Amino acid sequence: MTITQPDLGVFETLESEVRSYCRGWPTVFDRAQGSRMYDEDGHAYLDFFAGAGSLNYGHNNPVLKRALIDYLERDGVTHGLDMSTTAKRSFLRAFQDLVLRPRDLPYKVMFPGPTGTNAVESALKL
Repeated sequence: MTITQPDLGVFETLESEVRSYCRGWPTVFDRAQGSRMYDEDGHAYLDFFAGAGSLNYGHNNPVLKRALIDYLERDGVTHGLDMSTTAKRSFLRAFQDLVLRPRDLPYKVMFPGPTGTNAVESALKL
């Protein structure tokens, strides 16, 4: 397989020198399905990185993708911080029924934001 070196100039010019993962993969990924990622030229790569654990169902799992698209198409709340939403209610009830109650766990749930700073702030609040 011949792989042409992509133009990475925009990444090198505009992104911080702190970048790390992209330095190990000198390609530009365009799409992903299951355990494979594809570059702009259509070459397939087995994704051992797996979204750092966030994609344990694989990229674009059709069942999860359909649920997400349905939620977005009905204008479901996608940025609610710690506000009460119908999606959060459904999650909490399912979590209680499937995880907490069967194990007789008295735990409560904390929804931090997507950053390390949010996790530290949540820990301080707790």
